[in-house]
Amino acid sequence: MKHQDDKKPRFDPIKLETVQIATDYPMEAEEFEVLYVNNCYCEMAHNNKNGYPIVTPMFYVIMDDGLVYMSSVQKYRKKVYDLETNPKISVTIHNDGARANKQKAILIMGTAEVSRDQDLMQDVHWKIIDKYHQELKDDESRQAAFNAIHTPNRVVIRVVPDKVMSWDFGKMVNSYQKGVWFNESYQMIKQFTEN
Repeated sequence: MKHQDDKKPRFDPIKLETVQIATDYPMEAEEFEVLYVNNCYCEMAHNNKNGYPIVTPMFYVIMDDGLVYMSSVQKYRKKVYDLETNPKISVTIHNDGARANKQKAILIMGTAEVSRDQDLMQDVHWKIIDKYHQELKDDESRQAAFNAIHTPNRVVIRVVPDKVMSWDFGKMVNSYQKGVWFNESYQMIKQFTEN
């Protein structure tokens, strides 16, 4: 019997061209949850005042209501103004996809709610520190990082979903493997970054 890791992808051009990602190859529920809550890769898309789609990498956290929250500067960034003018938003959350048969992703399309509520911002900013600045162990460093993020010019963006889709590329090429993988791209370039 072949080991699960020995599955060879089957690249069927007709199958790949006609795939309906919303229904044909969704992620497994437990894998969706792991990726949604614990991942760090996130891109946000919105339309600017000229109608161009703008895609921005963002830090994100999941709060108690189960929704995506992000933080942005309102005075020196256009996205807050754009989202208040047109609150339609899309967010992708994905593993690093370094190996095609292990690529998994979530797409959320919905409405952005911009908030200036100080208590909410404080909670979101501390959660961002906990998620993205794990190297900061002492209280002084953590507080300094928080102070850098929690400024008067900040707002919080809450994503209220209208539609959520996910896909698992391993299922599309008949090489599904249980699990959600992170850090694969770092392993691939390790040979170039080690001294």
